[in-house]
Amino acid sequence: MWMLLHGFTGSPRSWDSVIARATLDEDPLRPALFGHERGWRELEVTSFADEVRRLCAQMSSARRPRLLAGYSLGARVALGMLASAPELFDGALLIGVHPGLDDDGLRRERRKVDAARAEALRTNGLPAFISDWEQQPLFDTQAAVSFETASQQREIRLQHDPEGLARSLEILGLASMPSYADALASMPVPVTLMVGSEDTKFRHLATNLAGRGRHLESIVVEGAGHNLLLEAREAVAGALNRVERRAAGGAFA
Repeated sequence: MWMLLHGFTGSPRSWDSVIARATLDEDPLRPALFGHERGWRELEVTSFADEVRRLCAQMSSARRPRLLAGYSLGARVALGMLASAPELFDGALLIGVHPGLDDDGLRRERRKVDAARAEALRTNGLPAFISDWEQQPLFDTQAAVSFETASQQREIRLQHDPEGLARSLEILGLASMPSYADALASMPVPVTLMVGSEDTKFRHLATNLAGRGRHLESIVVEGAGHNLLLEAREAVAGALNRVERRAAGGAFA
């Protein structure tokens, strides 16, 4: 069974169009990450490790093979799950993943960035924050997606509680997660790292990480940017099926 994790400001629905293109054996688990959707206040999550444990607990009773995929924030949480409980999983797909910061200075700077974003959510409200969020250079390639696709993404983003997203930044932000680079390099689980060719920073991360472990591979999607759930749905669907075959010991076609 698959568990699919969405990105920051996304939701379980962010995977809809990918699932429609994939040939999965059964409906995947698609939990909302902490701070997202309206039930976030009911979750007992006060740290990155809490979220990892919460989601691992959901996966522990799933039917094998147990497969895990995440995009961006979801990929970071998925990586934490793999590092904490590799025995739970038989394969994984990490899209646009950052392994974590191992430099204290960089961690302090990122914490300031996320704190400023959380303050903007609380002060300026959700629509203003989302407008600013969408203007990041990281998302420039999304200008090529259809108006319908962009509108669907904005609808998902605007459904959230701004306080929930602020708490997500504070608890699940890059500065709050451990560095999992070494754990990924020694990972006993087959892991596929997927990135867009135009997502320069994350393409370099994926290429470098894939070269460090014998169970790691990378896939680069030409002409795409960071959000492959929007920009390369067919490719992501194909990668899900590829991970299934890889976990089963099949060809890497």
